[in-house]
Amino acid sequence: MSAADRAVGPPRTGPVVGTVSSLVRYPLRSAGGEALERARLTASGLAGDREHVLVDGSGSPLRGRDAPALASLRGRLEGGRLVVVDAGGRELDAAGLAAATGIPGASTAPAREHGAAPGGAAVAPVHVVSLGAEAGPEAQGCDPDPRANLVLALDPASGPGAERAWVGARLLVGDAVLVVTRTPRRCLGVYADVVVEGEVAVGDPVRLLPDGGPGGA
Repeated sequence: MSAADRAVGPPRTGPVVGTVSSLVRYPLRSAGGEALERARLTASGLAGDREHVLVDGSGSPLRGRDAPALASLRGRLEGGRLVVVDAGGRELDAAGLAAATGIPGASTAPAREHGAAPGGAAVAPVHVVSLGAEAGPEAQGCDPDPRANLVLALDPASGPGAERAWVGARLLVGDAVLVVTRTPRRCLGVYADVVVEGEVAVGDPVRLLPDGGPGGA
Protein backbone atom coordinates (compact mmCIF):
# COMPACT_ATOMS: atom_id res chain seq x y z
CA MET A 1 0.00 0.00 0.00
CA SER A 2 1.40 3.43 -0.93
CA ALA A 3 1.87 6.36 1.43
CA ALA A 4 -0.95 8.13 -0.41
CA ASP A 5 -3.30 5.18 0.09
CA ARG A 6 -2.55 5.09 3.81
CA ALA A 7 -3.13 8.82 4.10
CA VAL A 8 -6.44 9.00 2.28
CA GLY A 9 -8.13 5.81 3.50
CA PRO A 10 -9.21 2.97 1.19
CA PRO A 11 -6.74 2.34 -1.64
CA ARG A 12 -7.44 4.02 -4.98
CA THR A 13 -10.68 5.62 -3.82
CA GLY A 14 -12.45 8.19 -5.93
CA PRO A 15 -13.42 8.34 -9.61
CA VAL A 16 -10.78 8.26 -12.33
CA VAL A 17 -10.96 11.52 -14.29
CA GLY A 18 -8.00 10.96 -16.60
CA THR A 19 -4.37 9.89 -16.87
CA VAL A 20 -0.99 11.58 -16.82
CA SER A 21 -0.12 12.35 -20.45
CA SER A 22 3.27 13.92 -19.80
CA LEU A 23 5.58 15.14 -17.03
CA VAL A 24 7.81 18.15 -17.65
CA ARG A 25 10.48 19.64 -15.42
CA TYR A 26 11.83 23.16 -15.97
CA PRO A 27 15.19 23.35 -14.14
CA LEU A 28 15.77 26.96 -15.30
CA ARG A 29 12.84 29.24 -14.69
CA SER A 30 11.28 30.73 -17.87
CA ALA A 31 13.32 28.44 -20.15
CA GLY A 32 12.10 25.26 -21.82
CA GLY A 33 12.26 22.03 -19.89
CA GLU A 34 12.77 18.30 -20.14
CA ALA A 35 10.15 15.57 -20.48
CA LEU A 36 10.32 12.80 -17.89
CA GLU A 37 8.76 9.35 -17.71
CA ARG A 38 8.76 9.31 -13.90
CA ALA A 39 9.41 11.88 -11.19
CA ARG A 40 8.92 12.54 -7.50
CA LEU A 41 6.44 15.14 -6.33
CA THR A 42 7.59 16.92 -3.18
CA ALA A 43 6.19 19.81 -1.16
CA SER A 44 8.18 22.08 -3.50
CA GLY A 45 6.74 20.43 -6.61
CA LEU A 46 8.39 18.21 -9.21
CA ALA A 47 11.87 17.37 -7.92
CA GLY A 48 14.38 19.70 -9.61
CA ASP A 49 11.75 21.99 -11.10
CA ARG A 50 12.61 25.72 -11.26
CA GLU A 51 15.66 25.23 -9.06
CA HIS A 52 17.61 27.88 -10.97
CA VAL A 53 17.02 31.41 -12.25
CA LEU A 54 18.83 33.58 -14.75
CA VAL A 55 20.67 36.52 -13.17
CA ASP A 56 22.30 39.54 -14.78
CA GLY A 57 25.83 40.78 -14.24
CA SER A 58 24.84 42.42 -10.96
CA GLY A 59 23.23 39.23 -9.65
CA SER A 60 19.64 40.41 -10.01
CA PRO A 61 17.18 37.63 -10.96
CA LEU A 62 15.43 37.89 -14.32
CA ARG A 63 12.15 36.45 -15.57
CA GLY A 64 10.91 35.75 -19.06
CA ARG A 65 9.63 39.28 -19.55
CA ASP A 66 13.09 40.61 -18.69
CA ALA A 67 14.89 38.20 -21.02
CA PRO A 68 12.44 36.97 -23.71
CA ALA A 69 15.19 34.91 -25.35
CA LEU A 70 14.97 32.51 -22.41
CA ALA A 71 11.95 30.96 -24.11
CA SER A 72 14.19 29.69 -26.94
CA LEU A 73 16.59 27.98 -24.51
CA ARG A 74 16.12 24.70 -22.66
CA GLY A 75 17.36 23.48 -19.31
CA ARG A 76 17.98 19.95 -18.09
CA LEU A 77 19.61 18.32 -15.10
CA GLU A 78 22.54 15.95 -15.47
CA GLY A 79 23.52 14.41 -12.17
CA GLY A 80 22.15 17.47 -10.39
CA ARG A 81 24.07 19.86 -12.66
CA LEU A 82 22.11 22.41 -14.68
CA VAL A 83 22.79 22.24 -18.40
CA VAL A 84 21.39 24.98 -20.66
CA VAL A 85 21.20 24.44 -24.41
CA ASP A 86 20.15 26.66 -27.29
CA ALA A 87 17.54 25.89 -29.94
CA GLY A 88 20.09 23.83 -31.85
CA GLY A 89 20.95 21.71 -28.80
CA ARG A 90 24.36 23.32 -28.23
CA GLU A 91 25.39 23.48 -24.57
CA LEU A 92 26.00 27.07 -23.48
CA ASP A 93 28.86 28.23 -21.29
CA ALA A 94 28.74 31.58 -19.46
CA ALA A 95 29.70 33.56 -22.56
CA GLY A 96 27.20 31.64 -24.68
CA LEU A 97 24.43 32.23 -22.16
CA ALA A 98 25.09 35.97 -22.17
CA ALA A 99 25.12 36.05 -25.97
CA ALA A 100 21.98 33.92 -26.30
CA THR A 101 19.96 35.99 -23.84
CA GLY A 102 21.37 39.40 -24.71
CA ILE A 103 22.11 39.96 -21.00
CA PRO A 104 25.70 41.08 -20.30
CA GLY A 105 27.29 38.97 -17.60
CA ALA A 106 24.33 36.59 -17.48
CA SER A 107 24.64 33.46 -15.38
CA THR A 108 22.41 31.13 -13.39
CA ALA A 109 21.86 30.94 -9.64
CA PRO A 110 19.84 28.82 -7.20
CA ALA A 111 16.26 30.10 -7.09
CA ARG A 112 16.13 29.74 -3.31
CA GLU A 113 18.74 32.47 -2.98
CA HIS A 114 16.32 34.91 -4.62
CA GLY A 115 13.04 33.86 -3.01
CA ALA A 116 11.89 32.33 -6.30
CA ALA A 117 11.87 28.62 -5.46
CA PRO A 118 8.61 26.67 -5.92
CA GLY A 119 6.61 26.28 -2.75
CA GLY A 120 7.13 29.86 -1.65
CA ALA A 121 4.34 32.39 -1.45
CA ALA A 122 5.01 33.66 -4.97
CA VAL A 123 5.63 30.39 -6.84
CA ALA A 124 3.07 27.57 -6.96
CA PRO A 125 4.58 24.09 -6.54
CA VAL A 126 2.77 22.35 -9.42
CA HIS A 127 1.08 23.56 -12.61
CA VAL A 128 -1.56 21.15 -13.97
CA VAL A 129 -3.10 21.47 -17.44
CA SER A 130 -5.31 19.17 -19.48
CA LEU A 131 -4.83 18.39 -23.15
CA GLY A 132 -7.08 20.69 -25.19
CA ALA A 133 -7.39 23.28 -22.41
CA GLU A 134 -6.73 26.03 -24.93
CA ALA A 135 -10.25 25.41 -26.29
CA GLY A 136 -11.88 25.80 -22.87
CA PRO A 137 -14.41 28.53 -22.03
CA GLU A 138 -11.92 30.34 -19.74
CA ALA A 139 -8.92 30.14 -22.06
CA GLN A 140 -9.32 33.53 -23.71
CA GLY A 141 -6.40 35.77 -22.84
CA CYS A 142 -4.32 32.91 -21.44
CA ASP A 143 -0.81 32.07 -22.62
CA PRO A 144 -1.28 29.23 -25.16
CA ASP A 145 2.01 27.69 -24.00
CA PRO A 146 1.17 26.79 -20.39
CA ARG A 147 4.57 25.32 -19.43
CA ALA A 148 2.80 22.84 -17.17
CA ASN A 149 4.44 20.19 -14.99
CA LEU A 150 1.57 17.70 -15.25
CA VAL A 151 -0.34 17.43 -18.52
CA LEU A 152 -3.47 15.31 -18.16
CA ALA A 153 -5.57 13.44 -20.68
CA LEU A 154 -9.11 13.85 -19.34
CA ASP A 155 -12.33 12.14 -20.34
CA PRO A 156 -13.52 14.08 -23.43
CA ALA A 157 -16.99 14.19 -21.91
CA SER A 158 -15.60 16.51 -19.25
CA GLY A 159 -15.11 19.25 -21.79
CA PRO A 160 -11.94 21.24 -22.53
CA GLY A 161 -10.32 22.85 -19.51
CA ALA A 162 -12.42 20.87 -17.02
CA GLU A 163 -9.65 21.12 -14.42
CA ARG A 164 -10.54 24.80 -13.88
CA ALA A 165 -13.52 23.58 -11.83
CA TRP A 166 -11.32 21.56 -9.45
CA VAL A 167 -10.23 24.39 -7.14
CA GLY A 168 -10.38 23.03 -3.59
CA ALA A 169 -10.41 19.41 -4.77
CA ARG A 170 -7.79 16.76 -3.99
CA LEU A 171 -6.18 14.56 -6.63
CA LEU A 172 -4.47 11.20 -6.25
CA VAL A 173 -1.77 10.98 -8.92
CA GLY A 174 0.53 7.98 -8.65
CA ASP A 175 1.60 7.90 -4.99
CA ALA A 176 1.12 11.65 -4.49
CA VAL A 177 -1.86 13.66 -3.31
CA LEU A 178 -2.36 17.20 -4.58
CA VAL A 179 -4.84 19.86 -3.55
CA VAL A 180 -5.86 22.31 -6.29
CA THR A 181 -5.43 25.81 -4.90
CA ARG A 182 -6.28 28.31 -7.63
CA THR A 183 -6.51 29.16 -11.31
CA PRO A 184 -3.70 31.24 -12.83
CA ARG A 185 -4.57 34.71 -14.05
CA ARG A 186 -2.86 34.44 -17.43
CA CYS A 187 -2.18 30.71 -17.84
CA LEU A 188 -4.25 27.68 -18.70
CA GLY A 189 -4.95 24.98 -16.12
CA VAL A 190 -4.67 25.18 -12.34
CA TYR A 191 -2.06 25.43 -9.62
CA ALA A 192 -1.75 22.78 -6.93
CA ASP A 193 0.08 22.05 -3.68
CA VAL A 194 1.51 18.64 -2.82
CA VAL A 195 0.05 17.41 0.49
CA VAL A 196 1.37 13.82 0.27
CA GLU A 197 4.71 13.36 -1.49
CA GLY A 198 5.19 10.44 -3.85
CA GLU A 199 6.20 9.06 -7.23
CA VAL A 200 4.22 9.83 -10.37
CA ALA A 201 4.68 8.43 -13.87
CA VAL A 202 3.31 8.94 -17.36
CA GLY A 203 0.19 6.81 -17.72
CA ASP A 204 -0.78 6.94 -14.03
CA PRO A 205 -4.52 7.38 -13.40
CA VAL A 206 -5.73 10.63 -11.88
CA ARG A 207 -8.47 10.33 -9.27
CA LEU A 208 -10.65 12.93 -7.60
CA LEU A 209 -10.69 12.17 -3.88
CA PRO A 210 -13.50 12.75 -1.40
CA ASP A 211 -13.19 15.45 1.26
CA GLY A 212 -11.66 14.74 4.63
CA GLY A 213 -8.12 13.59 3.81
CA PRO A 214 -4.92 15.65 3.52
CA GLY A 215 -5.86 19.07 2.21
CA GLY A 216 -9.57 18.30 2.62
CA ALA A 217 -12.15 19.78 4.92
